[in-house]
Amino acid sequence: MTSILAIDTSTAACSLALQYRGRITSKSSAEPRSHSQLLMTMVHEVLQESACSLSKLDAIGVTVGPGSFTGLRIGFATVQGLAYATDIPVVPVSTLQVMVATFLRTGDTQHITEGAEVIALLDARMSEYSLGRYTLGNQAEIKPLAEDQLMTQQQVLAAISAANPQALIGEAQQLVADQPSLATLYQPIFPQAEDILPIAQTIFHQGGAVPVDSVDLVYLRGAEAWQKRKRLRPNREG
Repeated sequence: MTSILAIDTSTAACSLALQYRGRITSKSSAEPRSHSQLLMTMVHEVLQESACSLSKLDAIGVTVGPGSFTGLRIGFATVQGLAYATDIPVVPVSTLQVMVATFLRTGDTQHITEGAEVIALLDARMSEYSLGRYTLGNQAEIKPLAEDQLMTQQQVLAAISAANPQALIGEAQQLVADQPSLATLYQPIFPQAEDILPIAQTIFHQGGAVPVDSVDLVYLRGAEAWQKRKRLRPNREG
């Protein structure tokens, strides 16, 4: 089995997972604004617990957005350091796609059928949401129906109405509070690094692993907005 280290810092939670010799070891923390302090310690812990070293990895999988500007940068800076150290290729994965995978593993999916559409949302603040549309194939394959997009709340509501999804997942509490009729569809889900692993493994075997210097983060909103928010809220991530 492919040896992959997976890292997600795209939301307030921080998680990583290691797939090595058929075993998965994972770590996570929901402590906000602590990604930079915790991440490398967690990397060393999973490597040590699995008796693995960086040189034994085939690839590093990482969520590249959308998500917290600061969180994404912290996670990717860590991936850059690890990848450059031993020339490990990187598999970039959408945060929203991983969120759907986490939903399939941990959420209430009894009513979800093959071919169903799932809409994943992340609150991008300023009355906007990052939205991903995915359909479920056989063997729990997750297929994107469109590129992840940044939408206003009204655009999100229009997209939900047009798509008629079987589930609405992610970070959309305010949207649901404003539109209570969506409550039956909604499940709060955040991405977990363990769910990067099967996606990254598939991409790796399809030849999709790339050098780390060719990977771009997907903010959806321009980086200038991140700089503005950083000046306004210098002590908070994302």
